[in-house]
Amino acid sequence: MQNNIYAHFGIQPIVNAVGYASRVTGSCPHPDVIAAMAGASAQYVELDDLIEAAGKLIHKCTGAETGIITAGAGAALTLAAAACLAGNNPDIMDQLPDVSNCARNEIIYPTAGPFDYDHAIRLAGAKLVSIEYRDGDALEQIERAISPRTAAIGYVWYGVEDRVDLTKLVELAHRHQLPVIMDAAFSMPPVENLTRFSRYGIDLIAYSGGKHLGGPQASGILCGRADLIRSAWVQMVDMDVRSGTWSLQHWVEQGWISRSPRHGVGRSMKVSKESMVGLMTALERYSLRDHAAEHALWKQNTDTLYAGLKDLPGLQVSYLNQALNGQPYTLLQIDSGSGPNGLAVRELLLALRRLPRKIILAEDEQSADRAYLYSQCFQPGDLEYTLASIRQIVLSHADRVSR
Repeated sequence: MQNNIYAHFGIQPIVNAVGYASRVTGSCPHPDVIAAMAGASAQYVELDDLIEAAGKLIHKCTGAETGIITAGAGAALTLAAAACLAGNNPDIMDQLPDVSNCARNEIIYPTAGPFDYDHAIRLAGAKLVSIEYRDGDALEQIERAISPRTAAIGYVWYGVEDRVDLTKLVELAHRHQLPVIMDAAFSMPPVENLTRFSRYGIDLIAYSGGKHLGGPQASGILCGRADLIRSAWVQMVDMDVRSGTWSLQHWVEQGWISRSPRHGVGRSMKVSKESMVGLMTALERYSLRDHAAEHALWKQNTDTLYAGLKDLPGLQVSYLNQALNGQPYTLLQIDSGSGPNGLAVRELLLALRRLPRKIILAEDEQSADRAYLYSQCFQPGDLEYTLASIRQIVLSHADRVSR
């Protein structure tokens, strides 16, 4: 039943040539992760105990002070914004996303780009002040935008080269007593990014758990400053509690918070115990994986695909030694062919979707005449099937137009 679960529900699995993207269901977790999730499902725990244990593991693996597991990186960003808006004030927590009584309700954030996930920040109630971080004077613009209403400064990881100097951005923010929120959802590989951003002193970092980390698809990590993580924590979990017997009552006794809040803005983003344990297991495994071997396999797949596709009539196929944002893996760029025999990328994508087992490529964000073929998520047999399918589609097109 387990191996045929999709067939049981009438669904045909696809060939994922997109990579670790949510629309093709992220990663396929390692059997150890699946086993851990199954084990977690068989017993009950108090959720706050599990979150505390996760925080200790996240500290160990990322170098951040602590962290929580979230329902994906998008939820991590919403909770990060909520933490910066509310701090330890339960009255504001109870009101979000209504920020009418919130003195600091603005977050400085990069102008929306091709990977636009700023809605997750706005979901907490924050008003975004947009700055183009690619401008030469971006740091000066950010500093001029800071006002008494500013709650945080955001940053989106787009590539291996920082769009503004992160050291200078963190120094600027901390000089104004402001936290930095970083969207690092798809920043791995390189593997070093799991720890590098914490070393910069970034206050809140959002990672996807269901991409290269290899956890459940709808999982993520929010890690960073302990007080802000506490705020995100209590705005995410079930708060059907009573004063004096709350499992986190020691935070009241220590004076960090005056009372338990009601259900927070992140309550709809709850995470199951199975997903938490699954991501914790994937996180433990991450440093033990043979990343060099993974990259070597990806390159071998790309080499084989390129050798079989580069001379096809009707398409332009290019070999890229690294991803567009500089990430360290190879892939193919596919452009529409020119002339009367040219095959449009759109037609290729549609033809691949009409196959008995669909093949999904990554579409270019800017051009309908370009797509990308990633091999990171290939499963046994996918390489041969993909190569044969694309060749058949292109050669059949060439045969038709030549008649």
